[in-house]
Amino acid sequence: MLDEIADRRLVFITGKGGVGKSTVTAALARALARDGRRVLVLETDTFSAMEDLFDYESTGLEPVMISEGLYASNLTSEECFVATLRRFVPSERIARAVINNRIARVFFKAAPSVDEVTILDQVREFFEKTDDADQPYYDHILVDLPASGHAVTFLNVPATMHGMMRGIGPIANMSGQVADLIADESTTALIAVCLPEEMPVNETIELADDVVETLGRPMDLAIANMVHRTPLDDDIRPVFEELHRRVRDEYPNVEGLFFDDEDGRDDDTAIARLVEGNALAVGWARRDREYLDKLHAELDAPVLELPIFYESAGSDIVERMARMLAGETPEGAFEARASSA
Repeated sequence: MLDEIADRRLVFITGKGGVGKSTVTAALARALARDGRRVLVLETDTFSAMEDLFDYESTGLEPVMISEGLYASNLTSEECFVATLRRFVPSERIARAVINNRIARVFFKAAPSVDEVTILDQVREFFEKTDDADQPYYDHILVDLPASGHAVTFLNVPATMHGMMRGIGPIANMSGQVADLIADESTTALIAVCLPEEMPVNETIELADDVVETLGRPMDLAIANMVHRTPLDDDIRPVFEELHRRVRDEYPNVEGLFFDDEDGRDDDTAIARLVEGNALAVGWARRDREYLDKLHAELDAPVLELPIFYESAGSDIVERMARMLAGETPEGAFEARASSA
C-alpha cells in the first residue's frame, strides 16, 4: 500500500480540516519506519498534533526520536526564520539580534510570505542532510501541510519569491532551490487526505486541478479516510433486504441497535434492532461509495481507501492504521482498497 511513495524522499500531505490529515501522516510515517527506513515527520503549525499522536514533547527544530527509525519536529515560523537567517550571517547571536530588533521585526512581519519560505527552506535543510557516508540521512520526510485551502499557495511561495527577485541574490537562490525541490516529481510527492463526503471529495478534486495549474505538476495520491465498510457481501444483500422489510413490518417502531433507557431493554426486539443496525451500516457504506466513485472517476491520481477505526485514543488509531499500510493487518481487520485512476 506504500508503493506510491516508496521511492519519494519528500512527501507533502494536505487535506481539508477535520479529515484526519495528521493522523494519516503519522500512520504513514510509522508504516515506513516499520519497513526499516529512517523517517522524519515535520509539522508546519504552531499547534502540534504529533505530540499527542506520538506522545512526545518538541524541543525546537532539532528532531526528536519517537521510536527506532522515526523522528518528529514542529517547524515554528520564528525558529525557522532564525535558522534561515543564520545561513546568511556569521552567528546565531547576530541572527537573533536582527530578529529582536524592533524595526527589523516590523519589516519582516510586513514582508510577504517570509514564514512560508523559511519553513520550506528548513524542510530543504533536513532533506539535504547526509550521514557519515555522505548518503541522505532521512529516507523519507513527511510534511504535514496546512489545510488544502492554503496548501498550494504555501508550496508556491518559493517559486513566486524567486521570480520576484529575478533569480538574483542569495535569497533568490535559496527560494529557487526550494522551488526546484517541490517541482521534482521523481523526489517529491503530493498527497491529499479526504473523507468520503460531498464537500471533502469536491475540494480534493478542485485541489488536484489547482496543483496542476499553480505548481505545474500533478497530485500523486489521494487517501480517503474513515470509509465505512459494508457489513454484507453483494450476493446476500437481496436476502437481507427482504429480511429488513419483514422486520420493519413486524416492528415498525424499532430504529436501530440502541434503546430508550426509560423503557428498559426489550429482548423481543433484539434481533430487529440488530437488523436495523446492519441496515444503517449498509446505508453509510452506500453513501460513502457514491462519493468515492466520483473521486475515482474524476481524479487523475490513484486513490487509497482507509476504513474507519473506533479506537478512542489517537495513538491507537495511528498504530492500527500503520499496520494496515505496512501490510501487517491482523486477520479480521478491514482491508484498504487502492485503485489507479
